[in-house]
Amino acid sequence: MTEGPQKDSIYEKNGQLYARRQGKDLALFVFPLVKGGQSVEAGYDWSAYLLSFVKQYVPLQTVTDPPTIQGLTFSQQMRTGDQWFNYSQQTCNGYPLYYVDGVPQGAKTEQPALFQPATIAQLTQAASTEPAPTELGSGDDDGGPINYLGP
Repeated sequence: MTEGPQKDSIYEKNGQLYARRQGKDLALFVFPLVKGGQSVEAGYDWSAYLLSFVKQYVPLQTVTDPPTIQGLTFSQQMRTGDQWFNYSQQTCNGYPLYYVDGVPQGAKTEQPALFQPATIAQLTQAASTEPAPTELGSGDDDGGPINYLGP
């Protein structure tokens, strides 16, 4: 099996995005229900029966030197105030990136619901058919749930 880069980074293999973190190659996922900049409540505000499901999708911390891949634009969103993951999250074409601990490179990456593998085809198609989500700030000033582009 071909190994990805040795430093923390994002790379593409067979059309799918992966992250290299602390010596592990991790398949990346997106939350495709975020369309046209629509925000979603933070994962800890979801229904109790969904908490363990959504928490397994860990927001990818921002990579200092994201790759240059044609059709993809890497940025970030701040998750300030997030009770689970209070850090800057990497985005691609405006969509937040996630990984699941224990789903390494080369493993089956189809998940049962809501999240999909971060493929170049999906991210470039989404960017060409609809406006990419805009980056969000730290949350709701009205005292309501904190919203991000993904859970």
